[in-house]
Amino acid sequence: MNAKKAQNHKQNKKIPFMVTMIPTLSTAVLLGFSVFVFETEPHMSMLFGGLIAGIIAYVYGFSTEDIEQGIKDSIARAVPALIILLIIGMIISVWIGSGIVPALIYFGMEFITPAWFLPSIFILCCFISVLTGSSWTTIGTLGVAAIGVGQGIGIPAAPIAGAVVSGAFFGDKLSPLSDSTNLTAAILKVDLYDHIKHMLYTTIPAAVISIVLFTFVGFRLSENGDSVINGVELQVYILENFTFSYWLAVPPIIIILLILRKTPPIPSLMAGVILGTVLQVFVQGQSVSDVFEYLYHGFSMSTGNEELDELLSNGGLESMYSVVVLGILSLAFGGTMHHTGMLGVIVRKMKQFVKSQGRLVLTTLTTSVTVNIVGANQYLAVILPGQMYESCYNKLNLHRKNLTRALESGGTLTAPLIPWNTSGVFVMSVLSVDALAYAPFAFVCWMTMIIAGIYGFANITMAKHESNANTKNIENHNNVENHNNVENHNNVDKSNNKEYDLPKDV
Repeated sequence: MNAKKAQNHKQNKKIPFMVTMIPTLSTAVLLGFSVFVFETEPHMSMLFGGLIAGIIAYVYGFSTEDIEQGIKDSIARAVPALIILLIIGMIISVWIGSGIVPALIYFGMEFITPAWFLPSIFILCCFISVLTGSSWTTIGTLGVAAIGVGQGIGIPAAPIAGAVVSGAFFGDKLSPLSDSTNLTAAILKVDLYDHIKHMLYTTIPAAVISIVLFTFVGFRLSENGDSVINGVELQVYILENFTFSYWLAVPPIIIILLILRKTPPIPSLMAGVILGTVLQVFVQGQSVSDVFEYLYHGFSMSTGNEELDELLSNGGLESMYSVVVLGILSLAFGGTMHHTGMLGVIVRKMKQFVKSQGRLVLTTLTTSVTVNIVGANQYLAVILPGQMYESCYNKLNLHRKNLTRALESGGTLTAPLIPWNTSGVFVMSVLSVDALAYAPFAFVCWMTMIIAGIYGFANITMAKHESNANTKNIENHNNVENHNNVENHNNVDKSNNKEYDLPKDV
């Protein structure tokens, strides 16, 4: 009873639209200055944005307990993702130290030509991400190796990062093992495989166009490019400092097998960490104390060559602290905005633009991107617009898988393009490439959204909710039959009552 009263009391606290825009615009301005003007980390901007949102909520009648609960609920939903981030930091460290990533770099430089490097790495990242269901794992392992190979053969880091991000997030969206793909389908009660199949209509054309563009860019760069790192020197350095063995293939294979067996991501990734540490000790001959040091601070080597040292000095728990802290601050801000109803007010205001199928899809895409920018979290960018626009899709007789496709296109796929978003910060910290530099080359991420918007206006692959009409007809038919059966049964009962003179209670 108390919970119901508290919910009703909360619903009576209405924050005006113009007031809800204060923390939104303030955070956007602060982020803009910190990232583009002062070139500092976005953490303090998110902190001050959350404080502004909390103060406004308090002024409009929300208690500190209400605000704290919103923050707790938001962070609690993302705890597994934050733990995965820390584990990926350790995987990057041990997979470099064990020789797995150096081996990928060495043989990649042997067999991949500069002209075909970008489309090749894009397709390979797509494949690995579909198998693992994790864009972050793909970026943290194969992505790191791709940067090394690319710079060794004369390809700049920005287009390499764009190809890695495009492939990793493309594969993530089409993998039934992806947590974000499962979440999007689950919150709107859409069959997982129907959701994935419906996304193929937008992601496959985007992937084909991306391959063509990566091929074009690759050929142009291979003609004019100069190696940032001397490829021969890098290969010599790898051979001098790492031992190659068939055992290096074991950790990646084990992780893929575990994930294919639907083992949860945390134990699967921890298996990769453990196996990597074993290889460091028994294949590379490193001491246990050094391995523990690398797990925390990241793997590092000193050759006197600054570029080589920077390339192969990465990972560790410590390297993920900045990403995790930003994730917590972003979730705190988003949780305050969501729990106090301010984000809901903004989204409801955007519903005024929903007057046709095309506008509905465009509004869904825009809202997801907006929440992604303001809330800096891809999960919130899917959950909130999904809940708000579900009724609009039903009114236009559109199947909910159109909504889930739009949410993935506008929310999940644009997350790595935003410098202060958790995904964007992760990519930048792992690949050492600014989001604004690789975003133009992340073709799949922004092209899928454009294609989804065009489909909405052109009425292409916009599935109707025909099953509702069929279900209603069946239900009406069944109701008529049931009604007739009941009447016949009652008539029989009446005649039986008369014939056998049964009591009225029977």
